[in-house]
Order: sequence, then structure tokens, then C-alpha cells
Amino acid sequence: MNRRTFTLTSALGITGSLLFGCNDNTKFAFKKNQVIACIGDSVTAASRKGYVELLQQIVDLHHPELNLTFLNWGLNSETITGKTEAGHPGPRPYLFERLDMLLENTDVDLVTFCYGINCGIYGKPSAALFDSFRIGILSFIEKVKQKNIAAVLITPPPLALKALSVPTNDQEGYSWKNPYRNYDEEVLQKFKEIVLNIKHDIVVTNIDIHTPLSQNQLKYYNVDAIHPNQQGHELIANTIARYLNLTPQ
Repeated sequence: MNRRTFTLTSALGITGSLLFGCNDNTKFAFKKNQVIACIGDSVTAASRKGYVELLQQIVDLHHPELNLTFLNWGLNSETITGKTEAGHPGPRPYLFERLDMLLENTDVDLVTFCYGINCGIYGKPSAALFDSFRIGILSFIEKVKQKNIAAVLITPPPLALKALSVPTNDQEGYSWKNPYRNYDEEVLQKFKEIVLNIKHDIVVTNIDIHTPLSQNQLKYYNVDAIHPNQQGHELIANTIARYLNLTPQ
């Protein structure tokens, strides 16, 4: 099954299990020896030195009795939309070409999900793009639901064009090297809204990392506009830990 066919067929039957209202993360509590897989793109992968590894340090410090294990399932360049921009070195990885294998090969209790920065391939917004992103999230939810795994949905981070000088583009041929100048405002902000508004019985909580990272881009970005620096990863880890009740209140 090709990418487009999978995306379209996966949309069928998923919306019936969506919930409306707010998830109550205050009732969430980890049990001993649980395994948490963190899936996402290069922001999650972070050379295995980012927020996933910091979460492990946080829980080991504050809750050693839980013996939780955080797995880093991030993959550079990956999307949930199956799109690749011209000029990218080969097709971008597509989550649904590896998700089944990951879920079959490893027993996990919770999966955190963080996608979006690559999913619009740095171009202009469109209704079709937003539908594809939403369907990607719902398809992920359906996959983990079949395995009785809980999920945490995390917004994409911003494209931090305020922090670094990056050539932008108002013509066709957008890419990570020359993104649409309003990619953050018109695409990633909408992706953020989609993530925060999806409710489901397996979704523990929806976490916004876009807003706090955006509020001080000069502090959290100094390498490129896509990948947060170490302080940025600390912010992400602390935000997730707070939502999941892993740090002292």
C-alpha cells in the first residue's frame, strides 16, 4: 500500500472514537517498570542527547522507585504526511512505514508523539495539507489503540526564524534550506491547534511546546531554526515532565 492510499484508508472509522472535551492529565499516574517510547523526527532523535534522555534523568532523580524506561524512537527527517520537498536528499522517512514493526517488536505502555516541523515540507498552507496532518495523527492513534497503548500528543516546535538568519522564500521550491517565510505562523501554528484539539480515550494529554519555545527563540535556538539547543531541550523535557506529574509540584 502506498503512502497516499494508506493515509486515505486509515481515516475511515477513526473519527468515531474521538472524544470531545478536555483530557484530565491530573489523574494520570505511572506504574512501576513502565516503558515510554518517544516517537518523532530529528527534534526527538536529537543525536540521543535531547529531551528524551533528559526525561530519563528527571524521572531517575525524582521517582527512582518507579524504574521507568524512556526509549528514543526519533528518526531524522520523518513526517506523518508522507511528503518530500524537491531537493531533499531522497524521500523523507514516513512514520507508517516503520510504526507496525516498532509496536510489534517492543512492549511499551505509553508513546509520546511529536511531529510537524517537517510535515508541511516548509511550504505554504493548504486545506489538503492540514487534512493530511490530522489524518496522520488519527492513524497513529488507531495503531497504538490496537495495542492498548496510551499516547501523549505533543505539538511541533516552532521554526525559529526570529533567532537565526535563514533565507526565506515566497516562490515555489520551498525546502528546509529556504522555507516559506510564514511557515511558522501559517502552517506550524495550525498544526499546533490540530494537535491540541484532538481528544481520544487513549490520549493522556496534549502538550504545547511550540508556545514556550517561541517566547524566547534567541535563548532556545542557536544552531539552526529547526532544532532547539540544549536549553530548548531542557524546556521541552521540563514541560512534558510537568504535564505527566514527574516533577515536584
